[in-house]
Amino acid sequence: MSDDSVLFIGVGRMGALMAMRLADAGIALSVADISPESLRPFQARGVQVAATGAALPGDIVITMLPSDAEVRQALLGPEGACTTIRRKMVIDMSSAAPASTKTLSADLALQGSILLDAPVSGGMAGAREGSLTAMVGGEAESFAHCRALLAVMCAAIFHVGPVGSGHVVKALNNYLSAATLWTATEALVIGTQLGLDPASMVEVWNGGSGKSHATEVKLPHHVLTRSFDFGQSLSLFCKDIGIAADLAHAAQVPAPALDALFAMWRGARDKIGPQEDITAIARLLEANAGSGA
Repeated sequence: MSDDSVLFIGVGRMGALMAMRLADAGIALSVADISPESLRPFQARGVQVAATGAALPGDIVITMLPSDAEVRQALLGPEGACTTIRRKMVIDMSSAAPASTKTLSADLALQGSILLDAPVSGGMAGAREGSLTAMVGGEAESFAHCRALLAVMCAAIFHVGPVGSGHVVKALNNYLSAATLWTATEALVIGTQLGLDPASMVEVWNGGSGKSHATEVKLPHHVLTRSFDFGQSLSLFCKDIGIAADLAHAAQVPAPALDALFAMWRGARDKIGPQEDITAIARLLEANAGSGA
């Protein structure tokens, strides 16, 4: 691994776990977040922290924020991390619109910084265990330079194309994730209404062709336990499905399943609340089954 220091911006539920892995690996780290509470665990470890990244050290800046708007603000807005200090590289590990990423890349280049988009999949469990999957867009040389750093947080790392490509693959990944979670939960509710044991059904599906991340992780650990705490909000999930829908329309590819799924997830978000966990759609589907809706 190189001797590059890291400025990590955005230590929410996912980002905090990822940044802690960097700290545990002995990487020279500073952390920025607008939430003082989120910064306290890092302060306790002697990590330099601030609300913004403008004055914090870091050869490489990693962002883990809700959307491309927050990423741009954190990097190039007032008190932005790349406005006062020349950074070698920026790695955006958020989920964002690819068009915005390409524009950001060009703007960062004017500041002397190279951008990689490296969104991840795997949820909070993957962030905690360092088993995330990263989909990286950008120059091959820059990817090679950062691969060891990414490996501290990710077990699988794929270079998928030029800048913006990581966010394309991530949006389509979340479309597939949304499809399997909705259909698996719907199947679970149908079988339960017919008197079958939910846990037994999940076990069978995981031994058959119906297996997916939803049946292996989300249903057994977050739906059957009634914890509904996978760690992703309906608001952010709908944002990602919307990006996938926009990509399909821009490519002039008819995607009726994607459009229908986007409408269903938006309806769930609006009915049960944008900050509810994505696995909480089980409660909505159960309620609909009980009312005959």
